[in-house]
Amino acid sequence: MSNKKAQFSKQTLQLAQKYAKQLMQKDVIELKSDDDNDIKSDDEELNIEDEQNEQNSGQQEDEQFEEQQDQEDENNVDEEQENDDDQDGEQDQEDDEQNGDEEDEEENQDEQEIVEQKEEPKKQKKIKIQQQQVEEEQENEQNDQESYQEEEQQNDQLFETDLNAIMNRINKIIEILKQKEYGKFSREELLNELKKHLCTYYGYNSDLMSHFSSMFKPAELVAFLDANDAPRPITIRVNTLRTRRKELAQTLVQRGVNLDSVGDWTKVGLVIFESKVPIGATPEYLSGHYMLQSASSFLPVLALAPQMNERILDMAAAPGGKTTYIAQLMKNSGVIFANDTSKDREKALFYNLQRMGVTNCIVTNYDGRKFPKVMKNFDRVLLDAPCTGLGIISKDPSIKAQKQMRDILKHSHLQKELILSAIDCCKKGGIIVYSTCSVSVHENEVVLQYALNNRHVKLIDTGLEVGNPGLLKFDDKKFHPSMNLAKRIYPHVHNMDGFFYAKLKKINHGPIKEEVKNEPQKPLVMTKKMKRKEKQMEKLRQGEARKQQQQQQQQ
Repeated sequence: MSNKKAQFSKQTLQLAQKYAKQLMQKDVIELKSDDDNDIKSDDEELNIEDEQNEQNSGQQEDEQFEEQQDQEDENNVDEEQENDDDQDGEQDQEDDEQNGDEEDEEENQDEQEIVEQKEEPKKQKKIKIQQQQVEEEQENEQNDQESYQEEEQQNDQLFETDLNAIMNRINKIIEILKQKEYGKFSREELLNELKKHLCTYYGYNSDLMSHFSSMFKPAELVAFLDANDAPRPITIRVNTLRTRRKELAQTLVQRGVNLDSVGDWTKVGLVIFESKVPIGATPEYLSGHYMLQSASSFLPVLALAPQMNERILDMAAAPGGKTTYIAQLMKNSGVIFANDTSKDREKALFYNLQRMGVTNCIVTNYDGRKFPKVMKNFDRVLLDAPCTGLGIISKDPSIKAQKQMRDILKHSHLQKELILSAIDCCKKGGIIVYSTCSVSVHENEVVLQYALNNRHVKLIDTGLEVGNPGLLKFDDKKFHPSMNLAKRIYPHVHNMDGFFYAKLKKINHGPIKEEVKNEPQKPLVMTKKMKRKEKQMEKLRQGEARKQQQQQQQQ
């Protein structure tokens, strides 16, 4: 219900007042009629009629008033009902909204349940599809792996067959070149084909292969390349400053090392074939009883032949293998100057000198090309020059692809400068030994020829029989006849790292003048062929001299 008060018009209020008066009069008349029932007069009757008329009119007014009031009440009721209906409608709306929300929630829940029920098979299908996809991916991966393995096997087989085919072709070309039956192809074409096949089979670059092919014949070249791929045996040098070879051999044998002597030309070398312990970490190694060193590195020190109480220079000493061997032969007497340009490499030099018990060594850090300005007048000088390492390919296979002809020429230029400074550091009548771990002619014979042409030195015998003689010819170049006194170590011949060493004796100080350079130099050691050539040349000279004399007499 609404809280609004009913508002009435003036007419309705007047009618209500009249109606109240008439009710009061009715009560009075009823009371009188009850008391005086028998006394009635005509006037009273007339009055009664008038009153009745008035009452009738009053009733009619009352009826009208009631009707109006009823209508107003009805209107008020309608308004109230409308207000109530509005309020009820608002409440109903609120209730409906709440109920609607609840119903919506329920409907949403029902719908969600229905959707979930409908989506469950879809989800299951998706899960199945995903599982199938995963299984297919796994199968594909397995198939890919199997196919990849099959391809690898096929490639390996093809690679092996290809390598076998290449090797067969190499052997055929070598046989054709030996028999000199070239057929359709020329010798140059066969040699070029051989170089290509060797590059692919052994993994060398074409520049380096052409350099080796100019040094060796085809059959020897194949043997040289095979030897470079084979590992070299491990060799050690016994340090006689701390132990003897027999004692060291016995202790190493007890530790499970299978060893043997290197050869008759050395008394301190041992070859190790098998070992149950690491050779570079035994107590004997750490205490300086031996040094890990290749057998070919013994040779330049033996050629140098250092004596006690001498003053010796090792121009490129690091890491100290040759320096410690020199100190060992000198029995820690005299003085050794161990020089190296690299400070990082000198750390290993210091360590090895202390470990091996060397006490007569002074370490310096100078550029070898400028060392004559620092010190001179050494009795002996050892120059183990930096090189391309073409003799130690078995230790560093990366040389096959990295080193080229320009690297060889760069090192050759540096070696020429170093050998001149080594000669200048030596006293008159002193000994210089030059060595490299390379088999290249440009780093060995060419450098020695440059020294012979620019300084007062001569090649002398090394005093060792290990190694092949140096080359007298290479391509268009001809070297001094005494170049055969130098020694070459080949892996396929001596089963050691490729090496070169030569011994020089200083005759006088200073450079050679141009007049002296043009004069022919006679070798110290003459072979039979050289003697025959000299006799022939003498006969020709004598014949020419006779002809000139006859012509002069005729004139």
